[in-house]
Amino acid sequence: MGTVWWRAAMLGYEGIFPPEAPPMPPPEEVAQEWRRAILSLRAGGVVFVACLWDPDRTIVGTVAAVPDPDESSRGHLRALYVDPGSWGRGVGRALHDAALTHFQTVGFRVAILWVLEGNVRARAMWERWGWQPGPIRSTDYPGVNEICYLINL
Repeated sequence: MGTVWWRAAMLGYEGIFPPEAPPMPPPEEVAQEWRRAILSLRAGGVVFVACLWDPDRTIVGTVAAVPDPDESSRGHLRALYVDPGSWGRGVGRALHDAALTHFQTVGFRVAILWVLEGNVRARAMWERWGWQPGPIRSTDYPGVNEICYLINL
């Protein structure tokens, strides 16, 4: 899971962060963060993982569907990452759809996600899938903002 995030972020975030931003954490550190997140899932939260149908069950995508920590009446789609070698093959859409189905099953009527304003490829994908841009918030890095996307379920 850490390797999927790292590979997708290296390509997807290219040119977004300024040179003085700290380097991205290594895949092993991200994998540890995933382990901690999975072990501490709150009620109504779930993680979906997409794997290849090979002997190693190679992970090619991840997503977390959790209650929004800022507004418990809505879902928060987090960390939808697909290994770049699997981009364009429906993996992301399958993970997305599983997350939205989960939100509906547990009773959420609205979901949000945050995406970097400069991540044009991801923003276009979210908008194709019916998400609407909402408020913007700044990050720790000058000139790098996040946009909140919302969808009615």
